[in-house]
Amino acid sequence: MNKVQIAVYGAIVFSFFYYLIRFTFDLLLRGFAPVVSSRPWVIETLIDELKKNKIKENPVIYSLSCGKSGFLYFVGKAFPNATLVGVENDFLLYLLERIQVLIRLLDIKVLYQKRLYNLDVSRANVIYCYLGVKYLRELPKKFKFECKPGTLIISVGFPIPNLPEKKVLEISQQQGRLDFLSKRKIFSPKKKEGKRPHLIYIYEI
Repeated sequence: MNKVQIAVYGAIVFSFFYYLIRFTFDLLLRGFAPVVSSRPWVIETLIDELKKNKIKENPVIYSLSCGKSGFLYFVGKAFPNATLVGVENDFLLYLLERIQVLIRLLDIKVLYQKRLYNLDVSRANVIYCYLGVKYLRELPKKFKFECKPGTLIISVGFPIPNLPEKKVLEISQQQGRLDFLSKRKIFSPKKKEGKRPHLIYIYEI
């Protein structure tokens, strides 16, 4: 095994353990939004909500803590004239997302912003937040000050303090999966009680 191979395997092992430790720490001590944001029935429900709210024809849509940009990818299909901006505050995730966007030739702008409070959101028509409680606490004043009237804020899993809710969606993890598959005629499941629903909070400035 040469030095290049050792370096590559070392980087893979380091990345695996780094994100395993980060995930455990965030889940237990800081509180992260549940890992449901990119599930297709969740995104499908949110896209339906955006259409009901009749957002402008050429919207600017931000995704905070964008990860793999699953939300932006599907929203971009539903709104082909939208300007899509993914924002990541973890540098390694930012690099991985930049690479993925380049490889898949996605029309998504990816930004690195260590402190989300310093991000300019004045152009946004929709802001999708996949953030833990720690980050949401410092954003309400920013949203009220910078966002134009009518801007929709979506938060997965956690409410945003000091912002009046326009709507709260309850999405059952199990039932959502069954409804999504049934709608595509993969099979016709019997209705049954789902697990504890995930809450998605929608606000309008």
